[in-house]
Amino acid sequence: MTPGEERLRDTGENRLLARFRELASAGLTPGVVLGSGDDAAILRAPENRLLLLTCDMMAEGVHFRLDWATPWQIGWKAMAQNLSDIAAMGGEPGYAVASVSLPGSAGAEVAEQLAAGLIAAAGEYGTALVGGDVVGSIGPLVVDVSVLGWVEAELALRRSGARPGDALLVTGSLGASAAGLKLLERGGRRRDDPVAQQVLAAHFTPRPRLGEARAIAATRLATAMMDLSDGLAEDLPRLCLESGVGARLWAARVPIPPACAGLAEELGEDPLALAVSGGEDYELLFTCPPEAVEEIRNTVKKARGTPVHVIGEITDERGIIMAGADGQELPLGRGFDHFRVG
Repeated sequence: MTPGEERLRDTGENRLLARFRELASAGLTPGVVLGSGDDAAILRAPENRLLLLTCDMMAEGVHFRLDWATPWQIGWKAMAQNLSDIAAMGGEPGYAVASVSLPGSAGAEVAEQLAAGLIAAAGEYGTALVGGDVVGSIGPLVVDVSVLGWVEAELALRRSGARPGDALLVTGSLGASAAGLKLLERGGRRRDDPVAQQVLAAHFTPRPRLGEARAIAATRLATAMMDLSDGLAEDLPRLCLESGVGARLWAARVPIPPACAGLAEELGEDPLALAVSGGEDYELLFTCPPEAVEEIRNTVKKARGTPVHVIGEITDERGIIMAGADGQELPLGRGFDHFRVG
């Protein structure tokens, strides 16, 4: 807190809610009949669409640290990870609500900047923040977001459609967010260094692949899809479990951005381990028949300019194998699990 800054215990709940409502009102969309301020929002749902509903929570000390991330960045990421879940289904987001637990000793500016980050991410992707809740606590800071979206029935993608022989693909690249976390943990480069800025941006302000997801879904060629939040090592087994299949991952084809590779070497880390086990990349992991790869690649490239990489194949034998360039099996490692923290 800065000297003279008002604390939330002095501001009071009503004033805080009124300020949140004022900030959110600028981003309301035509589908909002009634936004925040009443007991519930009133919304219009598109006709002939299936509704998608997701929620995700971020807790101080587990998902973020206030001495590393700004409240704005925390708000952005809390919203972005939910938008990524909507993308994973091939859908479009529409409305969001956010609940925040804040210590009364926190500065009012923390709450305002947190709200600003939530609203900025929602607005960037055409989503209206229409309500939520704020509670005082003794800590830690917790942000819980829910997003309501929709998708055409024929375009909805699940984790359960992968088939033996399908290609395994990923958008963008993997490992930058994990490299950013390692940089925060160990120090090293200055934050204004170009390489540091790249990996820290990936960690603090992820960009959900909503446009890419819609492009993939529109081809009607993908068989399964999910987003990568807990790392390839944790998320790929989930997709395989739901589909009743296995997978062979080709280590040499996992796309690792130069900033991650260079920083990993500097910090004494294995860039492949960061890419496979690091998590919080929020890229799309999906499958399709081999003959559909080029059409999907070209469609996504034309729509969003984002590269799509083939990183493996789906097999009929349960389990995940990661093979090196010489064909030898490599350890897959483990992604993020909340109950293995600490």
